[in-house]
Amino acid sequence: MLAFLAAAVAASTPSPAPQSPAAQSPAAQSPALESAMPWWERITVVVDDKGEQKSCRFETNQKGAEACDQAMAASIQSDGEGDAGIFSKVTFERRFSPGRPDAGRLQPGDTLLGRQVMFLTIDAKGAIESCKLVATSGEVPPDYGCDEARKDRFRAHANVEPGARQGFMTLLAYGHTERIA
Repeated sequence: MLAFLAAAVAASTPSPAPQSPAAQSPAAQSPALESAMPWWERITVVVDDKGEQKSCRFETNQKGAEACDQAMAASIQSDGEGDAGIFSKVTFERRFSPGRPDAGRLQPGDTLLGRQVMFLTIDAKGAIESCKLVATSGEVPPDYGCDEARKDRFRAHANVEPGARQGFMTLLAYGHTERIA
């Protein structure tokens, strides 16, 4: 069943960022991301044994949870089929940690599909000044890199010390399967 989860990840947009409110057009954009404190956002998709999406949920530690909008749900597709009666739950998560990287721990029962860690410096205006991929693991690393990260805008801080803020962006793709009787 791990192969089915990997197919779902490979066939989808594996990072929440491109569909998240922070990546929408500037006119529709929500407030800038925070660079002074940790935050996370995730998209969780449930796919049936025929590869059809049954649910899509977007969550963030700052705003709670909501159903994915149509564009977000449509961007996450699976083109594989699994074993009869098996549902797969796949989660794409993005975690920001100022100072030190997030450990990227998963809940018991979840299987890591892919993990990436990027080191970011953010200037006083909220733009990413530099980005470096520092770690990657898993069979299907998230398809999200420095080019995508640079599209994000962080909240500008007037009281930022000279130089840039530093932080780590941890991207995770993980999931598990369940038999539905």
